[in-house]
Amino acid sequence: MLLRAPVVASLIGFAALLAAPTALAASKGTRFGIEGKLLEYDETRNVFKVKVTKPKVSGGFGTGGIAGKPPKGISKGDELEFAVVPEGSVLRRTVIKGSQGGGLDTSGTPEGFKRAVSAIPRDQDVVLSFEENPTPGGTPRYLLKMVQIRLTPEEIAERLREMGIDPAEVEEAE
Repeated sequence: MLLRAPVVASLIGFAALLAAPTALAASKGTRFGIEGKLLEYDETRNVFKVKVTKPKVSGGFGTGGIAGKPPKGISKGDELEFAVVPEGSVLRRTVIKGSQGGGLDTSGTPEGFKRAVSAIPRDQDVVLSFEENPTPGGTPRYLLKMVQIRLTPEEIAERLREMGIDPAEVEEAE
C-alpha cells in the first residue's frame, strides 16, 4: 500500500511534464509583422507609437526572419500604439536588434532600453514583430516583441563584398 503512493505521484508528475509543452505552446501568441517608422516612445506608459509604412514585411535582407504574417485590418498610413516591456530577461522584454544583427540592449534595464530606442532611426523603416496583448482587456491592443533595424543598401552591398559576392550579380539575379 505504501509503495502505491510514490508510484501514483510519479505518474501524475510524468503526466504533468507531458502536458507542459502543450500548455506552453497554447499560451504563445501568434506573431505578426509589419514595417513602420517610430514616431514616439512614451516612457511613462511603456508605449511605442508607430506609423505603418508596409502592412507586410518585404524582402529578405535585414528582416532576420523575425516577423510573422500581417494582421488583418492594418493598412499603410495607420498610426498604432504598441505596449513595450523595457526591462527583464531577453525572453520577456521587447528586444531592439541593430542592423548588424545583435541586440542593442544587453542590460535588461530601463536605461539600456532607452539607449537602444535612441538608436532606432526615425527616417527609415524598421521591422516590427508583435503579438496580441496577452493582458485581458489590455491596451494597447498589441505587445511589441522585437524591433529589427534594417540594413541600408550600402550596408548590404558591403556585406556582399565581404562574402566575395559582387552586389551587381545579386541585382542581375533578381
